[in-house]
Amino acid sequence: MKKFRRRRIESRRGTSLVEMIVAMVIFGIVTTMMVGVLSPAAKLFLRMERLQRAQIILDNTIQELYAMTETATGYIKIYSVTEPAGASGADKGPILEFLEQENYAVLVSTEGCPETKIVVGGTEREMLEPVKAGRLLARYYYMDKSDKSYSYHDGSNAVARAVARIFTDGYYMGNYLEIEFSFPGGVGNGNPVSYVNADVKLYDTDSDGNKTQLIVKENVVLNFRYAVVRNDGATAKSGP
Repeated sequence: MKKFRRRRIESRRGTSLVEMIVAMVIFGIVTTMMVGVLSPAAKLFLRMERLQRAQIILDNTIQELYAMTETATGYIKIYSVTEPAGASGADKGPILEFLEQENYAVLVSTEGCPETKIVVGGTEREMLEPVKAGRLLARYYYMDKSDKSYSYHDGSNAVARAVARIFTDGYYMGNYLEIEFSFPGGVGNGNPVSYVNADVKLYDTDSDGNKTQLIVKENVVLNFRYAVVRNDGATAKSGP
């Protein structure tokens, strides 16, 4: 009877310090092994999730490009420079210009724009803050029917009839959007053109917002619903 009671008392003793230390060491080893296995998988998951988000941004951008350019009429022009005033057209470049049905010249790009004076019906309405590069942007200008040109600059400020940011800055999730437009081969100045190519890319950015590593890219064809011709002549002017 005494032996039985002694065994019951001994079985109720707590874990010793040595046993606890051994258990913690074993747990640490197992945890380290699990982290070593799961870490690459977690990184792969985050990378795939980021790629998926980037692809969604790219796809939505392409859909907006389709919608903006399909009703172009009159002419199509591509700039190889980021300052259109007085510039002639080129085979490829970052800015696409076309005439829309209501006789507005439209510039589509991701090159940003400086502080811009909005003028409607000859009346200055407001000054818009600069738009940084890496964002899809559309600018609208009154086309002068007499000389088929528009005022891009009034001598002191950039001017426009309207400036439209297609998406908010937060939509890009810190990425940088870049587009290069190009004419199909063999289409010269004054010739009919039914489409242009758009090389659309999305980049990662550094802490200053500068593009770094390419994430996703896609080359698409922007078809026109109406008959248009390539126009390399100077259409944007500086002055009233």
